[in-house]
Amino acid sequence: MKKLSIAILAILMVGTTMLSAQEVNTMYFLENTPMRHKINPAFQPVSRVYVGILPLHYMTLSAGNNALALNDLIYSKNNKLITGLYPGETDKLANRLKNDLRFTMNSELAILNFGARTKDSLGYFHVGLNARMEGTMAFPGDIYEALNSGLDNAGGRRVNLQALSLNMQLLAELSGGYSRKINDHWTVGGKLKFLYGLGFMDLRTNTAYLDMHPDELHAIINGDVNIAAPIKNLPERIDKDNINSLTNFDTQVGSILKPKGLGGALDLGFTYKPVEQFQLAVSVTDLGFVYWNSTTYSIKGDTTYTGPVMHYSEINSNTANEQNTGINAIIDTITTYATAFIEQSMVGHRTGTSGVARMTNTRLHIGVDGNFCDNKIGVGVYSQTQFRNRRVYEELTLGLSLRPVNWFNFALSYSFLNGRWNSIGAGLSIMPYDGLNLTVMTDYIPFTYADVIDNNGKSVTVPYKMKGLNVALGLTIVAGTNPSKPKKQQLVVPDRVNDVPTNTDL
Repeated sequence: MKKLSIAILAILMVGTTMLSAQEVNTMYFLENTPMRHKINPAFQPVSRVYVGILPLHYMTLSAGNNALALNDLIYSKNNKLITGLYPGETDKLANRLKNDLRFTMNSELAILNFGARTKDSLGYFHVGLNARMEGTMAFPGDIYEALNSGLDNAGGRRVNLQALSLNMQLLAELSGGYSRKINDHWTVGGKLKFLYGLGFMDLRTNTAYLDMHPDELHAIINGDVNIAAPIKNLPERIDKDNINSLTNFDTQVGSILKPKGLGGALDLGFTYKPVEQFQLAVSVTDLGFVYWNSTTYSIKGDTTYTGPVMHYSEINSNTANEQNTGINAIIDTITTYATAFIEQSMVGHRTGTSGVARMTNTRLHIGVDGNFCDNKIGVGVYSQTQFRNRRVYEELTLGLSLRPVNWFNFALSYSFLNGRWNSIGAGLSIMPYDGLNLTVMTDYIPFTYADVIDNNGKSVTVPYKMKGLNVALGLTIVAGTNPSKPKKQQLVVPDRVNDVPTNTDL
């Protein structure tokens, strides 16, 4: 795979995943980690007190897409390098792209977090300050259906682009939560979050389509773009002459920290244990909204591009070199047309809208697990469903947890919807010293890799069959657990005089 075009596709499909940033599902199976309450506010840490301070505290990074891995686009067959557009191979890619293609990314950085158990040992409260970045980009799957029909044929086809959308936001979150154990069966919890918006961009289309003909492309788009960011002097109109003004950021601290939006969210959850060994945990997190003081631009486009466009004949070649030439021609065509469309049509006019309200990216968490051998072994299944930017993202994870001693927790997991039987998740939460917890976890450790080499001979190793990667790690100060020492035991012995049992410490 020594092709520059493959390197480009690898960067698009995988590289952004590793650099960008969904809560790691394996966390559900790590009882020892202090931040487990983030997926269910009813969960109580095992330590009496925990404190996390930047930069050694807690961080998550994750990104991916809902449909494609690199091996869906380029792979070897009969000793030939072929693509998903190669005649006779199109059904594989078409099945992957039945719905919209959606890329997501999330990151979270814990700045300061504190939690403590109440004196009666039944309650636990938390306070925290965190920074969050979230992004979603969606493309209509109908684009591939159009390519799959072929442009070498006479006539044309209309492609519906209305699913095209982009949403990115940067938030600071101040939260306070409380969990209460009602009895041996029920524990409930809640958390209030104040959201301080630092940056926001949102593109939504009302009407958008592309008419494709053998030698002509005609595009129509109508929608809105909302921008709230520390940008100097946003223009009344955005066009090819001043589009660079959107990168003219005001770097002054006061401007960066000035609120671009305000909002709030709520976490609610409970756990139910019908017997000591089994648990059901249900929660909803980030149920709320942010009102952004954004500038709204009305986007309108109507342009026609005439010239060489994509044809099957350009990639229907017998050799890899000929095929590579065809792929490069397709990339050049897309680049040329996209540039022409932006320059000729993407003109935005400021409207009278003073701001917009957007729902937060709400998550539904459901977990069922059983713990055996005096809580040393646990098995369970955990589901996380995200509702973000009018889309739904799901993952179902099966996990095994091992707790041979009270200071060591190791978990293995498999995520069904995105794992593709080519990855495994793992997590480790240890307290090797009194006063310290180390947590490292991920849902997707890939098994298959490929070396991508560009024309300069530089090699990059990428996970060849993965749709996404994530990782979370943290180093937290804990107290009240004495994790590296055996727990003090008690033995009941009879009083020889009154024959009344008394507790004697060993």
